[in-house]
Amino acid sequence: MKKILLISLILATFVLSCGNGGKSSNGNTEVQKSEKNNKEIDNSFDFEIYGETLEEAHKNFKTKIVDGQKTEFVPDGKPGIPPKNSKFSLVNYPSKLGEMPMYITAKENNGKKYPAIIYLNGGFGGIGDSKFDWDEESPKNNYQGADAFKRDNFVLAIPSVRGENANPGKYEMFYGEIEDLEEARKYVASLPYVDSNRIYLVGHSTGGTKVLLLSEYSKGFRAVFAMGALPDFFWATEKPDEYGGVPFDLTNPREIAVRSSLRYVRSITSPTFHFEGQEERRDILFEPMQKAADKYKIPFKKYRIAGGDHFNIIYPLTTMIAQKILADTGAKTNIQFTAEDLEKISKNIVK
Repeated sequence: MKKILLISLILATFVLSCGNGGKSSNGNTEVQKSEKNNKEIDNSFDFEIYGETLEEAHKNFKTKIVDGQKTEFVPDGKPGIPPKNSKFSLVNYPSKLGEMPMYITAKENNGKKYPAIIYLNGGFGGIGDSKFDWDEESPKNNYQGADAFKRDNFVLAIPSVRGENANPGKYEMFYGEIEDLEEARKYVASLPYVDSNRIYLVGHSTGGTKVLLLSEYSKGFRAVFAMGALPDFFWATEKPDEYGGVPFDLTNPREIAVRSSLRYVRSITSPTFHFEGQEERRDILFEPMQKAADKYKIPFKKYRIAGGDHFNIIYPLTTMIAQKILADTGAKTNIQFTAEDLEKISKNIVK
């Protein structure tokens, strides 16, 4: 699996975001000038927190993708066809740009409704075979194949987005991709064997970053679980190469703002949880996000897993998430994580 997970990125993000409030030298002025459609900007934090929802931001702003701008993004090519004996099927879901491939564990249309989990994998390029090992299990110290959700009790969907694989559109790095993923959710919700009131969202690393943004863009998830996400992108105005380059116009701070879940935390309506290993410095970037969520009574909670890193928390954490989803059968979600839960996750880490 391709990963762009550099220690220098984490340190640069920490220093830039905490050292100057997460703003470029002229970011505060320029962003506020371009926020004519914002209902409110809360400047009581070191970071601007917008009253505009992320969905409104997408309606009010059009990203500018710069052709030829340096980026390490490489699409995976057409996703492979699952083996005949696999639980998975390769289907296409409709989007504004055209059909996009998705792996899904389809069920018989026998009147039974299943909870559905949409899983967003880490890395860049799509849902190629190198990222997804079908019905094989990933190593438990790097459990990135959504293995905990490959069970008969769930419908598991793994969608691709624009610019990935051989898909239409361009790689936008956490912008138009969010719109595609909302269309993927609508497709999954329309399936006759899916309980549309029990659709959950899970993702790791770059997938976790998409998860947080999608939680802010969409109101269709019962609960949302992100692992190892990056909540703020203002560091990219100073060191764009640290993330393999960016495809959008760096001269416009609004471009970075609309890709930063921290700025739009007030858009979250479904219970949303973020997890990171204690050994990862990037977790500190979630402190202001949690502070803003607490102020506005937003259903967002962030957790640090003792003894964990960016990869080894996935196995025990997703195993627990699967158990909690199975037990989440009431009219409203009852999912929460206790101190005992976090201790259990920590104890079950495989290094």
